[in-house]
Amino acid sequence: MLLVLYNECVIKLGKMITQFWVNSYTCNLKYRIFVENQISIVCSISFLPPHHIELKQLLLEFNRSLMLIADRQLLIKNFLSKVNQITPVESISLFLSDESTEKYKEQGTEEKNPPYFSGRGKLVSWLAVNERPLIVSESPSLLSYFSEKEQEVLKRLKAEIVYPLNVINRISGILVMGKKVNGKRFGKQELELLSLLLGQTTFAIEHASLYEIQRDRLKRMYRTDRLAVLGELAAGAAHEIKNPLTSIRSTIQYLSSDFDPDTEKGQMMHELLNKTERINKIVQGLLSFARPSELNTTEVNLEQLINQTLLLINNTLKKQQIEVEFEYFTEETTIMGDAEQLKQVCLNIILNAVEAMKGNNESHPRTLYISMEHGAMIDTRSRYLLLSFEDTGKGIDEKNIENVFNPFFATKEEGTGLGLAICYGIINRHKGELEVRSTPGKGTCFTIKLPQHV
Repeated sequence: MLLVLYNECVIKLGKMITQFWVNSYTCNLKYRIFVENQISIVCSISFLPPHHIELKQLLLEFNRSLMLIADRQLLIKNFLSKVNQITPVESISLFLSDESTEKYKEQGTEEKNPPYFSGRGKLVSWLAVNERPLIVSESPSLLSYFSEKEQEVLKRLKAEIVYPLNVINRISGILVMGKKVNGKRFGKQELELLSLLLGQTTFAIEHASLYEIQRDRLKRMYRTDRLAVLGELAAGAAHEIKNPLTSIRSTIQYLSSDFDPDTEKGQMMHELLNKTERINKIVQGLLSFARPSELNTTEVNLEQLINQTLLLINNTLKKQQIEVEFEYFTEETTIMGDAEQLKQVCLNIILNAVEAMKGNNESHPRTLYISMEHGAMIDTRSRYLLLSFEDTGKGIDEKNIENVFNPFFATKEEGTGLGLAICYGIINRHKGELEVRSTPGKGTCFTIKLPQHV
């Protein structure tokens, strides 16, 4: 078994060295570092002592998984599992950079408010300057240098080692590990091996993240183009339907006066009038989607706008026994936009959340979480303001998540399926973005990104 493992390592090492030298003048820097890490790991595996066969097997499995797994969440789960197998610790957490909020957020947690590190905080700054892991037990006095929030997170995670994940002079993530299960200190060889694994994993996660970003960007471009084409078609269809529909509705209203409302024919006329009203509502929605009104841009305080919207549907929320938790993590909540149209977007999203939570039983809480926080910088003069609406409803099936912004896609019987399509258009005209993520059985979160001057 050992001979087979050794031969595999030598063969792989030879291939990687050959590939590295062939591509050394043509491949980019990231790829060269990636290959160098591969060579380092293979060398480490090849020259481990014979009694470390189990460790060799773990390292080989880990190395293969990095080459085969493209999904970021699976990569993270596999990485944390393998690290804990190689060096069993009391706790282990991975924080990755979230470019939309400039925070390092914990991965793989289901907490409503998971811990995070600020991208501009002292911990990230220290890791960037020193370019080495922080060993807490060796520098206990250093903790006082960090902010109270950072100290609280490190204490909560029982941190012993804090590793930076570096990608081309940029910290893309932070690995926080607790003490070893056996109570011993981390040895030099263990730290070197962890550094190698981290270097390899960092690039694998970075590539998976870039793939996801590019995929999402292409989806947004495709969706915008598709909605533009559908808008043109909808405008033509709406005008063709509206004129004869007006005549039909007027005729039905005139004829209905000849029948007693209590008779069968009178009830039939009443039903016909209701159906024409429904068609007219759909036509009006089509026109709103295809020919939206111009933006009346003024200063809009989003905090006040949300409170006004909640007051507007306060009775509905009480009737459905829905609790609202509204948090804002910034004092600067003013943007330039159309207050009425933005209120329409918020109202539509909140009403959808109410509808999604109708079926919740007593053991499943009905809570709508609304939050507002700073996002990433767009340029030197503006950044995004993030507004999130997260419910605890039934969620959206994965097969339907790509269709929620499509016209006429509806999951409720009386819905026209135009609400979110109109909302998407409104946010797009504000030069913002509207995103959705959902977990079936747990809930849905809509996030609005709007530009804000700084």
